[in-house]
Amino acid sequence: MSREASVVVPETAVPDGETAAATCPYCDRPFRRERLRDLHVGDAHEVLSDGETAAYEAAVEAEAEDLFVYHLKVAGALGVVFTALFLLAVVGFSL
Repeated sequence: MSREASVVVPETAVPDGETAAATCPYCDRPFRRERLRDLHVGDAHEVLSDGETAAYEAAVEAEAEDLFVYHLKVAGALGVVFTALFLLAVVGFSL
């Protein structure tokens, strides 16, 4: 296995030939999405303006909503799997 194949590229990394959607105003780190920059600024830097604080709070709320939707999808998928296994067990033991 080549060394390049095992390198993990974070979602915040901007590929070559692509322009950054946002850049951190403090450390000039490029980001693929503005929401990722807002999360970075709120987590990594201590002195924030009112606008940056509001953007950070909105990004945290959006991440929480996305995580909630993900949890709903996982719970639904598990429900479908358990229902299918239950029905298979009922049919299997009734024969």
